[in-house]
Amino acid sequence: MLHTRIKQALRRSLGHTAPLAVRLRARPSLLILTYHRVLPATHPARRTEQPGMYVSPDTLALHLQVLRRHFAIIDLGVWLKRRREGAALPARACCITFDDGWQDNYTYGFPVLAAAQVPATIFLVADFIGSRYRFWPNRLAQLLGVLDADHLADLPDELSAVLAAAGFVAGVPGGMVDIGRIDAVINAAKSLSDETLVQLLDTAEARLGVAADAQSRDLLNADEIMTMRDSGLVAFGSHSRRHQRLLAGINPATLDDELLQSRAIIERVVERPVELFCYPNGDWSVAALALVRRAYLAAVTTVPGWNQPQSDLHLLRRMSVHEDVGADEASFMARVAGLV
Repeated sequence: MLHTRIKQALRRSLGHTAPLAVRLRARPSLLILTYHRVLPATHPARRTEQPGMYVSPDTLALHLQVLRRHFAIIDLGVWLKRRREGAALPARACCITFDDGWQDNYTYGFPVLAAAQVPATIFLVADFIGSRYRFWPNRLAQLLGVLDADHLADLPDELSAVLAAAGFVAGVPGGMVDIGRIDAVINAAKSLSDETLVQLLDTAEARLGVAADAQSRDLLNADEIMTMRDSGLVAFGSHSRRHQRLLAGINPATLDDELLQSRAIIERVVERPVELFCYPNGDWSVAALALVRRAYLAAVTTVPGWNQPQSDLHLLRRMSVHEDVGADEASFMARVAGLV
């Protein structure tokens, strides 16, 4: 907790010099911001969601207000086409992106974008549109919330090893799980493949009797997508077919499915060309990059930083912003300026 307060104080302090750092950037420059979920302070998903995964609607509104003072906020596809055509680019451009296609992007995020008339790109996972699919980090976080010391032995050995590596201790008083510990467990779990993690969670949930709320739906459906599309503010890209990490050694048929079939599926839903790709978890292999170059106009990574017109369009950098690092103006500016 003390460490967190020190980092927050540092961000606020650096935030006072951030506007100057932004103005000194090479021109023209492109800043792409990454968001995931938009959750009000009282939303139950916050109890187990990773801090780096959400902002509140009020914080998102603050970000857009601050960005307007320092950047030209522009649709990512528009910036890319201007660059391709050799047209003039803003001195400091900023693009807003959301990963995964969360339903709360529509419920809580879209009204904020509409009120500010700010464009954004949402990267969809093709097979999960309109489904009740739950990403494995959310399932793992829910499992940790109900796990006590008596049931640790019920976990599959590989999952127990992940928890041990992250220093997880079951049975936190009051049934709450330390959010920082959830982060540690999820990061440790990434040493396993997506397929293995899903299988382990299936087994663990069955043994412990953990079930998702049958009434809940975390992800966007086609009607919500079309409403945002019809506003003229929101465009859509591919975030793969099943959010499989595109690591070295991935089966070529699977790679084709994740990159090409995802595009075809999303194009049928949005009835627009899909020219942008977002690497799941930021992971890419040489083979994945080669196929992305052939299939998409551009692609975004999780590598932090700004972009210039000469940047590799299929390895574009982004700055991740969320409640934990951007709840006030000074902290947010320090983040986007790349000072922290």
